[in-house]
Amino acid sequence: MLGLIRYTVELCPEVKGQVFDNGIPLANQLIERSLTYEEEELDSVYTDENGCFSFPAKSLKSRKPGSIFHDPVVRVIIDLERNEEVYLLWFGNQRGLKNTSEFKKHLINLNADLTSSEQVHHFINTDSPFQEEHNISSICRWVN
Repeated sequence: MLGLIRYTVELCPEVKGQVFDNGIPLANQLIERSLTYEEEELDSVYTDENGCFSFPAKSLKSRKPGSIFHDPVVRVIIDLERNEEVYLLWFGNQRGLKNTSEFKKHLINLNADLTSSEQVHHFINTDSPFQEEHNISSICRWVN
């Protein structure tokens, strides 16, 4: 009966951010989000006149977590393309069925300037007793 249970998989928490180009807000800029678990799910939004954008939290129901051989991993990519260049606002993998508090904290404050270089940020999953490290590629900067 284990294969009949459907589990909720949190693909991505709520996302809010603002995009700038050399300090100037980017209005009407297409921001795309790609969430890959069983399949790739794509959605997109445009920035407002202040360069602000948001995505709602997203989850799905799946039977896969009921298998002892299944290791749930969600790939999350949020980016924009401008002048034939792709800028990564967020690229990383989430392990498990629930969004970590570190992901929630950083994705609700996804502010970027296109003049910033892409960096790998290291976040510790404090929700887990194992304190796993997540490596996120992004042009965003966060103040601790």
